[in-house]
Amino acid sequence: MTESPSQNDPRVLHDVQINSALGIFLVFFGVVVLVSIFFTDTEIGKLTNLGAAVVIGGIGAAMMYKAHRLKKRQ
Repeated sequence: MTESPSQNDPRVLHDVQINSALGIFLVFFGVVVLVSIFFTDTEIGKLTNLGAAVVIGGIGAAMMYKAHRLKKRQ
């Protein structure tokens, strides 16, 4: 069995900060890709950009949610 991290574990705080920063970056990057849909000429390019934006933004949002959940435990 693995040990659950203690309330004041500095590694948990470090993980929260990393997940928050990466999550914000990925959500921002997903929004940039979403905006690029308007500047794409072909329909397949627009669909590709939409899919990439959803995946990247979803990963970023999940990382931000995980950081928020870990922060709440402390």
